[in-house]
Amino acid sequence: MKKIYTGAIGAFAICVAFTAVADTEKVDSTLYWLQIAPGQVVEMPNGTKGRTVIRNHATVVQADGDVSSQWCTGHQGVDGSGQAGGAGYCTSISDNGDMLFISYMLGSEDQPANWTVMGGTGAYEGATGSGTSTITSRRGDGRAWTSQAQGSITTK
Repeated sequence: MKKIYTGAIGAFAICVAFTAVADTEKVDSTLYWLQIAPGQVVEMPNGTKGRTVIRNHATVVQADGDVSSQWCTGHQGVDGSGQAGGAGYCTSISDNGDMLFISYMLGSEDQPANWTVMGGTGAYEGATGSGTSTITSRRGDGRAWTSQAQGSITTK
């Protein structure tokens, strides 16, 4: 019986060690976007319109002053009723070369986009997290805008 008890304490200590190693970082950033490629315009027979392979770049400035570069590719659509939506993925690259991989789902015009961390490299290997991003201003031609991202990222 003593061996089982010791084994259970050992397993608990390992779980605590793994929990202590994980680090959760609050995301509070401003993103300055520029559309690099507007994508291919498509129109379906039912009236749905969209764009495929839209490419955007953002300079990401965290509240603490850290800066990174983010590249995104996505697809966007507007159904016959005018409801917009879309999805895609991004790679955020820090100054030291570590990368964070993110997927996103656009909300309607007045709703924030939702993003989810899919992992990364270097310090972001095995990372998880999620949050929202809201457009705060947009240039008249729609090819440049600013957004605010909120959420958290947990690294191991």
